Amino acid sequence: MKFNIFFIFFIVILIIIIYYFGYLIKTKLEFSKTSNNNQIKKISIFTDDGVEIVGDYYYLPGSKFVGILIHMMPADRKSMKTLAKILNKNGYSAVAIDLRGHGESINSSVGKLNYKNFSDEEHQNSIFDIKAVSNFLTKEGFDLKYQFLIGASIGANLSLQFISQHKDIKAAILISPGKNYRGLIIDNFLDKNLEDKILIIFSKQDIQSYTSLDTFNLITPSATKVVYDDNLHGTYIFDKHPDLYQQIINFLKEKLVE
Repeated sequence: MKFNIFFIFFIVILIIIIYYFGYLIKTKLEFSKTSNNNQIKKISIFTDDGVEIVGDYYYLPGSKFVGILIHMMPADRKSMKTLAKILNKNGYSAVAIDLRGHGESINSSVGKLNYKNFSDEEHQNSIFDIKAVSNFLTKEGFDLKYQFLIGASIGANLSLQFISQHKDIKAAILISPGKNYRGLIIDNFLDKNLEDKILIIFSKQDIQSYTSLDTFNLITPSATKVVYDDNLHGTYIFDKHPDLYQQIINFLKEKLVE
C-alpha cells in the first residue's frame, strides 16, 4: 500500500515537472518567434552622384509606414538603433543610414569619403543620400505618403529640407535643428504648410540649436514642440529623457493616418 502511494506521488510529481518544462519551452519558442518577427538587414544603395550609402533596414512585415532615420555628426546609424527598435515595436518599419563620409558610407565614384574633409557643399549633398533611401523604400512598396523622417542635428535640417521638397510625406521629427548647419539653412526650407507635419525637439541651453526656435515660432507657430531645460544635443537627449520615445510614437500615431 505504501509502495502504491509512493508510486502515485512520484508519477504526479513527474507529470508536473514535464508540464512545467513543456510550458517553458513553448513560451521560449513563442518569444523567439515574436522577437524575430521583424527582419533587420544591412543594405547598400547608390545615390545619383555615385556615393554608396550603407544602412540597416528594420523591416516589420505588415507595417504600413516606414521611417528614414538620419543621425547627427559625428555619429553614425548605430545612434538610431534603439529608436528603430522602438518604432518596430509600435508597428513601423525603419531604415537607419550612415550619411556620406560617416560610418560605412565612405565609398564613392571619386574615391573614399571622410566628412571631416567636407566642404559645406559636400555636406549639403547629403540630401542625395535621403533621396536614394526614399527611392529604395518606394520600390519596397512604401510610397512617399507612407514614409516619415526622423533626424538629429544636421540630420534634422536634412529632414526638413526633404519634407519641404516632398509634400506627400506626412511627418518629420526634428531633434535639435539649427538655423544653419553647414549651409543647410532652415529659412530656405520652412513654410507655413509644414506646420502640422513637424515635431521639433530642443534643449534650452543648447545654443547651437535653440536659437532656431524663433524662426520656427515665426513661420510655424502652431508646430508641435518639445523643450527640455538642459544642454543636451541630438540623440543624446534620449539618454536623459527616454520619455521622448513615447512622445515621438504619439506624434506619429496622430499624423500617420489615411
